[in-house]
Amino acid sequence: MQSIDSFKIPAQHPCLPGHFPGRPIVPGVVLLEFVEKIVKKHFSEWEIVELNQVKFLQPVLPEELLELSVDSSRLESHHSTLFQLINTKNQSRVATGKLKLTVVNKG
Repeated sequence: MQSIDSFKIPAQHPCLPGHFPGRPIVPGVVLLEFVEKIVKKHFSEWEIVELNQVKFLQPVLPEELLELSVDSSRLESHHSTLFQLINTKNQSRVATGKLKLTVVNKG
């Protein structure tokens, strides 16, 4: 796996007030939105067509710094990549999954 970027969900994110008031945690769908944005930024010639085998291994709190790593060794041959999110504070995995991609038609 190769680290490609990092991010954190700000404490002011609009999803947090309703997601366990008093002790907010970041919803998985919000984490996946950030994964998608980062993958699009770093692999602009590819388009995500499927996201599967996602496992959320532990909760993510607002303002925790997360690192996105991918294994793109099978991208060209299988049009897929594995990913993981790592909490940089304790180096624990918080989520894993697989992305299926296709080459963007630029013509």
